[in-house]
Amino acid sequence: MLKFALVGCGKMAHWHAQQLETIHEVKVVALVDPISEHSHQFKEKYFHHAAEYASFESLLADSHAKLDAVVLSTPHSAHYPQAKAALERGLHVLVEKPMVTSSRHANELWKLVDKSKKLLGITFQAPYTPEFGYLAAERDKGHLGKVQIISGWLSQMWMHNTAKTWRQDPKISGGGQMYDSGAHLLNAIMWLMNDPVIQVGCFINKCDSPVDINGVVIARFQNGAIASIAIGGNCPLFRSEIQIQTDEMFIITDQYGGKLEMIGKENKPIPIHLHKDASPPGSSPHANFVQAILGKQPLRAPVRYGVLLSVLMDAIYESASTGRLIDVKPVPREI
Repeated sequence: MLKFALVGCGKMAHWHAQQLETIHEVKVVALVDPISEHSHQFKEKYFHHAAEYASFESLLADSHAKLDAVVLSTPHSAHYPQAKAALERGLHVLVEKPMVTSSRHANELWKLVDKSKKLLGITFQAPYTPEFGYLAAERDKGHLGKVQIISGWLSQMWMHNTAKTWRQDPKISGGGQMYDSGAHLLNAIMWLMNDPVIQVGCFINKCDSPVDINGVVIARFQNGAIASIAIGGNCPLFRSEIQIQTDEMFIITDQYGGKLEMIGKENKPIPIHLHKDASPPGSSPHANFVQAILGKQPLRAPVRYGVLLSVLMDAIYESASTGRLIDVKPVPREI
């Protein structure tokens, strides 16, 4: 039985708790939140035998807390120090996106993962969907052809829904809609491409908010493919889509799963043999994380994708502030 701590008992943590309580190999033995009412609510609702802690530091200082892993559902800027401390204590880490809010911190965590031999997984969405699993397998077989152009977009009433919360405090969030919901879209594209972005340009509109609300990014990948990505945070409709043009086909999907269309030459639909098991092992970030700890599966969103997103976001915000195309920092080959 693997012993887990859930760190952060806010709104998003309910999803983490619901996922964890379905995994037979996991027992959540600790809950951490500075607001005692929050951790107590989770204790009563999900994990009746879990101990409660007011801080992550107090959890790590408790010699009686015998842990195997932590799940970090905390504000963005807390991810780096908490993940670092956990890895240094020999714990596996599953962290909410974004992994960190700077490429320097991302590289430090990658080195620490390599040194500690512990796992760090990120709760992105696309890598765990049947649709992206299928596309990745077809990609690896060379069946998709050469990607030419990718177009991705996201619309959401993010500005209104996050008003007066830490998500619109740049010191805590690290950025706005592009670093929040937009991180899922950006990761979905990079995960499927499996190739670094080497150059970006970006325009943003804060809509009189402290952080970016709307953003448009153009990007060039190392293999020559180009992309346009629009991330909107002031629209009443929640929608998302990814369109991929290759020299063999046209693909329509999104980062949430449930949508996949492939059209080949002469406008003929390409048959998709998608096997949707109701609950396959590793079908969620949490299940995959546990299976990876047990040595039964590789992580689908390891630290590599936290590094790729961080160097990309650094370049995106630099482009937005300078009005120039920015070369993205190279990611070490060994990642």
